[in-house]
Amino acid sequence: MRSWLRNSPQWSDFRAAGREGYGRALRRRRIQRLILKTPPIRTAVSGPVEVRALTWRKDWKNLLWSLKSFYHFAGVDLPLFIHDGGLAPGQAERLLEHFPTARLVTIEEADEKVTARLRNANAPRCAAWRARNPVTRKLFDFYAMSNADYVISIDSDIVFFRRPDLLLPGDDSPARNRYNKDNSYYYSAPLDALEAGCGVRPIPLINSGLSLIRPPTIDFPAIERWLENESLFADGWCFEQTLHALCSTKAGVELLPDTYLVGGGVGITPDRICTHYPGKFRHFLYEEGMRHLRDTGFLQALRDAGGVSRVR
Repeated sequence: MRSWLRNSPQWSDFRAAGREGYGRALRRRRIQRLILKTPPIRTAVSGPVEVRALTWRKDWKNLLWSLKSFYHFAGVDLPLFIHDGGLAPGQAERLLEHFPTARLVTIEEADEKVTARLRNANAPRCAAWRARNPVTRKLFDFYAMSNADYVISIDSDIVFFRRPDLLLPGDDSPARNRYNKDNSYYYSAPLDALEAGCGVRPIPLINSGLSLIRPPTIDFPAIERWLENESLFADGWCFEQTLHALCSTKAGVELLPDTYLVGGGVGITPDRICTHYPGKFRHFLYEEGMRHLRDTGFLQALRDAGGVSRVR
């Protein structure tokens, strides 16, 4: 029985709800489900700028809020790639009901194509780290599988409130990668140690949850060299973000302004573009971010638009 319970997603969810608080979990589920009643959004199937997101069974509804708020306020139809990071049966189909022209990248497809790409790049350490840490699919898979000029990467715990102009390259396309500015230092080693071990001193406070990236700047051969020193990357939670910081500092990087906030619980100011609610801020995603969108007419605006992206 204990073995069965440990392997049961339902038991895992029940225990997680207990830690969250059953009342709070019930309110979360109620507001999460509201997005399921909105019409699908059709996106382009190809183009020079792509949107990519990684999600799994506990976050797929959050991703619908994230992506639908992005496309609604951005007013674009950029091609969308949703990477399976551990979805339960039927959830991929539900995601595609809401984004019928999106591309669902399965675990099997990504394993085959990215492993081959890393093998061709003579990067066995990259392949090994990717296999042991699912979050690194945001680092390796997004850029190994893209031929676009730019990739917009969006985490499931972000919602948008206004048009994110700095994420939308146009005639004045940025020469540097752009990232959210983190609310604290979250790299896998101190700056001095990273500089000594990798030859690059990354700028601090890069948060890889929201970014605009030129795919060739994610340098797999350089990552392979840096991974020789495993002690620098022992913190698996910050592993992917640290490598983003190293690659993009080397290639050219800038941080998004504070109107692209990482944090929560401070209310939504009129100039707020979006908020990323990671870690300890996650409950504000439901209690602040989604609630603000609901109360300001976002869900009704989606229904009025009927799933048509008003491209600007």
